[in-house]
Amino acid sequence: MRRLWIKALANFALILILPLIGSQAMAYPQLTCAYEKDHNPPLDAEAERWFQQARYLEKELSDWPKVIELYEKAIAKDHWKAMHNLANLYRTGWPGRPGVEQDTSKMLDLYERMVELKVPLGYYNWAVSAEQGRGVLRSERMASSYMFQAAQLGSPLAQVAIGNFFAFGLPQGQPDNERAEPYFRCAGAQDNPDALIETAAFYKISKENKPRALFYYQRAASLGSTKAAMILSSVFDPDSAPQFALGYRFDRKLYEFYEGLYEQADANPELRFPELMKEHPLPPHPVQGYDAEHPERRFEL
Repeated sequence: MRRLWIKALANFALILILPLIGSQAMAYPQLTCAYEKDHNPPLDAEAERWFQQARYLEKELSDWPKVIELYEKAIAKDHWKAMHNLANLYRTGWPGRPGVEQDTSKMLDLYERMVELKVPLGYYNWAVSAEQGRGVLRSERMASSYMFQAAQLGSPLAQVAIGNFFAFGLPQGQPDNERAEPYFRCAGAQDNPDALIETAAFYKISKENKPRALFYYQRAASLGSTKAAMILSSVFDPDSAPQFALGYRFDRKLYEFYEGLYEQADANPELRFPELMKEHPLPPHPVQGYDAEHPERRFEL
């Protein structure tokens, strides 16, 4: 059993997306793009109801024994999202909250179950745990193996983690944007705001393609990302410094629009703006047009 093998390495978190895989990443074969939604196991309807109840109580910061009970009932029906959420509680712990004290062993048990179900996020969680030495002996080899499996199964978080390594984690002056870009393109086609922001940063910094960066920031904002909405407002803010404006002309109406979007998303984290890109197309960049590679044509996925 996988857990026994891992215990043999030592007595062995979802943390976002840093270049974390060391020299092992150089051995990665070419990515075959896959999407997380196509590999996530289906969720039992009754388990989903328990999961949603647990989430509501967790957000209310109330009745923690009931939160644990509901997550565990959902987990008994292989609800992998409940496994992830409960593992997060055990990863950080809530001092003074009965039943949710920090417990790395329970966290790893849940990650293992996710891997057994072949959940992409489970492989990503294992990779981060192995890279950090969270509960097991720190192992770059194990981390890189699990990270690539996660990326191949469609985890956008794993895809941008590997992309970030090639773009920003190699020795100074030796980035490999050609190897990085397919990871970001694949992650950027999925509906994960954190991965979209990382993809936007790649195009802004490494490719210096400002319109394409803004495209991904706007996608993230449409999914409720306050960070992306704040970045968009700063781009058009008349008082922004040049490094925040990205070369765009200031536009008070757009600045106020994205400020309002930020306030709405901040007040209601569940809010989404599915028509944002259709109803509010971005203006062309004064120099790069709609896309630095094809100035006359809007970038599309």
